[in-house]
Amino acid sequence: MSLLWRRSVRLFVYVGLMLIGFAGCATRPVVLTGIVTDAYSGSPLVGATVVIGETRLITDDQGRFQTERWRPDDTLELQAPNYEPLSLPLAEQPGVGVSGVLTVTVTTALRPNTLSGVVTDAYTGQPIGGVTVEVVDDPSMQTMTDTNGRYLLTGVPEVYTVALRAPDYAPVTDTVSRTTTFDVVLRPNVLRGVITNVYTGQPIAGATVQIADRKATTAADGSYELREVRTESGELEVSADGFARVTMPFTRTTALDVALRPDTLFGQLIDATTGAPVPNAAIIATETLTSTAVSFVRINDSREGRFRLPNLPERGFVQVLAPGYAKRVIPIEPGQMPERIELEPFYVRGVYITAAVASVPRLVDRFLDLIDRTELNTLVIDIKSDLRDDLGMVYYESQVPLARELGLSVQKVDIRSLLAKAKERGIYTIARVQLFSHDNALSDARPEWSIRLRDTGEVYADYPGPGIRYAYLDPTNRNVWDYNIALAVEAAQLGFDEINFDYIRFPDWFGTRAEFRDKLLFSEPIDPVDNPGRMYEVLLEFMQQAHYAINSAGAFMSVDVFGRVVNGPSLTIAQDMTRMGEFTDYVCPMPYPSLWWYGIEDIPVPVKQPYETIKIAVRNGGRQMAASYARQRPWLQDHTDPWAPVVVEYGPAEVRAQIDATEEQPEAASGWLLYDSANIYRGAFNGAVRPAP
Repeated sequence: MSLLWRRSVRLFVYVGLMLIGFAGCATRPVVLTGIVTDAYSGSPLVGATVVIGETRLITDDQGRFQTERWRPDDTLELQAPNYEPLSLPLAEQPGVGVSGVLTVTVTTALRPNTLSGVVTDAYTGQPIGGVTVEVVDDPSMQTMTDTNGRYLLTGVPEVYTVALRAPDYAPVTDTVSRTTTFDVVLRPNVLRGVITNVYTGQPIAGATVQIADRKATTAADGSYELREVRTESGELEVSADGFARVTMPFTRTTALDVALRPDTLFGQLIDATTGAPVPNAAIIATETLTSTAVSFVRINDSREGRFRLPNLPERGFVQVLAPGYAKRVIPIEPGQMPERIELEPFYVRGVYITAAVASVPRLVDRFLDLIDRTELNTLVIDIKSDLRDDLGMVYYESQVPLARELGLSVQKVDIRSLLAKAKERGIYTIARVQLFSHDNALSDARPEWSIRLRDTGEVYADYPGPGIRYAYLDPTNRNVWDYNIALAVEAAQLGFDEINFDYIRFPDWFGTRAEFRDKLLFSEPIDPVDNPGRMYEVLLEFMQQAHYAINSAGAFMSVDVFGRVVNGPSLTIAQDMTRMGEFTDYVCPMPYPSLWWYGIEDIPVPVKQPYETIKIAVRNGGRQMAASYARQRPWLQDHTDPWAPVVVEYGPAEVRAQIDATEEQPEAASGWLLYDSANIYRGAFNGAVRPAP
């Protein structure tokens, strides 16, 4: 009995325990655990708030949370400062609602939703306050940097475009992806400064300041502001009327002051004797006395004699060449250039010598002494030979490339020594250059540059006497132009005061104009019958080119014309004093009394009346050039012409009569030149010219 009882008790206890165990298993809660991490870094998120129904949890230092107080139909709410909130329905999580699962683990990540950073200046490294930072396409996401350059944007998405802008800085736009920090360096894009006069320190208003395509103009106080500069280094170009242009390099700066050097001379030319304005002149600037012009301006018929000469070098010379006046040379002194320039009238009284005479120092000295002791002040010197054996050869060792290539020069005249002697005595020197005729040397070396006969192709030439041949170069051939202009510039740089072109004409044709057209061949069609104007134009185009080149070299230019041209234009030579006077400084007619074979006005035999003849010729020439840029300066006859119909011996009286007839008309002529091809000068050496004052 007792045994049965004990067995019954054991069974009861066992069953009870089983029932208790079953009951315990049926009510034990499922534990919900989780880890919250940063979506960008993967690091545990500490202190995040986890809300499940009525339960609020905080993640620990491992980003973990755990609770038994939850239901499968709850929603897991995750929040943390600077993170985008997250809601997770638990029913959708793995393990939830699965029988026998005692622990459900939820692993999730919160995405940061803020962007912070520091904005600094690219040049100084200093923080920039007041920068606008915004998310592109969402103006609501906008903030500004504080005084320390810091900013914070909230509510930003995972990938977006951020834009930063600030006054005086180039804007920055960039794409930001899965980050919470974005430091930005802004490049200044404004350059400011003041433009001043380097000599006076005064501000320059109206200056143009430019970097690439960005441009600004200075205000009255000389200040400028260039905005939206696109580079941190480059070149600043500054220009202003009357000042030398400056190119200033810059690198990583927002301020750049520039001082400009005045490089423009605003002046007025005044006659030193009368005080009247000088209307016609070439004004040049050169770096040395023998270099060509770096700046050139010409005034023509200026009532007030005013000019503007830009681009002056910092050091050098201003030279003024006005017809009828002595050349004025003014050293360039920074900040001290005169505005009023007085010019001394200069009346040329000259005598001519050939290259052959110039090659003999003893003979040259004879002429220099004559000039010293008389009213003469000018010596005209051939630089090409006028001898039939070497006609056209340059009588000094020329450095003109064509002269060297073709052997067109020979050392016979010590030109530098001759010019030095003349300068010591204050003598004005003129280099005479035979142009289209009397240059057999060039014609023989380059016959294709000459006028040719159409029927044979031979070079056209004049044959004025037995054994005399004057080949005629083509006035339309630019190679002939270039060679003679180069010689002229070289002569000017050697020290000649003036270059004189003789034979600046087409051939003097004694047949009909139709025969001229049909028999002679030029580089371009020349027709004195149907297109005579082109012949004049050819000479004028040459003169315009030569005048600029010679004036640029610091010398005056003159051209010789036939005597008959004082009465008007003449064909077939195509000379016209009025038109030619626009492209030279002096026009020099040759109205020798012995050449007026058919008389002049009411004088039937002009060679017998030199005074009256030259009086009429100078008067008429003056009328031709009354409104011209240039001045008239005639050649006068100091030789006996054996070819004249009536031969009259010319001596002191005849020469003096011509001089007086010229000097009595100062309004018509600015001097005179004596001519004797043999260089004997029976008039000049025997009292025709007055003693020096």
